[in-house]
Amino acid sequence: HGSEDVARLSAVRKAVGDGYEIMTDSNQGFSVDEAVRRAERLRDLDLAWIEEPLPADDIDGHVRLSNSTATPIAVGESLYSIRHFREYMQKGGCNIIQVDAGRIGGITPWLKVAHAAEAFDMPVCPHFLMELHVSLVCAIRNGKYVEYIPQLDELTGAKMRIENGHALAPSEPGIGIDWDWDAVKAKSIAEFTTAIVK
Repeated sequence: HGSEDVARLSAVRKAVGDGYEIMTDSNQGFSVDEAVRRAERLRDLDLAWIEEPLPADDIDGHVRLSNSTATPIAVGESLYSIRHFREYMQKGGCNIIQVDAGRIGGITPWLKVAHAAEAFDMPVCPHFLMELHVSLVCAIRNGKYVEYIPQLDELTGAKMRIENGHALAPSEPGIGIDWDWDAVKAKSIAEFTTAIVK
């Protein structure tokens, strides 16, 4: 409910003060009218962004929302093509790009989206895959934040290094993910194998 969101986020703002960024994620949960109403009610809380307020395929709705609020609108977690990102940027349907290398098709298309975002003066704050994305964010001029998912720490050998509030890119070769296969196996529900018979 909208008033509950306002109360919760007001309590968070009061607790952390003005020196902290507060990001919200709507998981595509609102209609355009509801998103516009909520953004207006949350305006004074100085949110860093509202993430995925509308269904990802509603670009025109995002444009309407972006034009109605000063709060930045973040998209990307549910976008799977460079063209989709381009259309969002060209139409003004977002302010922050959350491109995900695992969903966009790898590092090369991720970099294409990030460079396009730079041309539109938009920061890149990628979704998920922090071990990979920390290096990519360090490689672009408009990288701002890396999403940190601590629940994955128990499944990886090397953890993402954070010093003084900054994520550091690994110096080891590879894409940054060092799976602890014993931990992965311990968390697995079942193990499947496939045999090719000639």
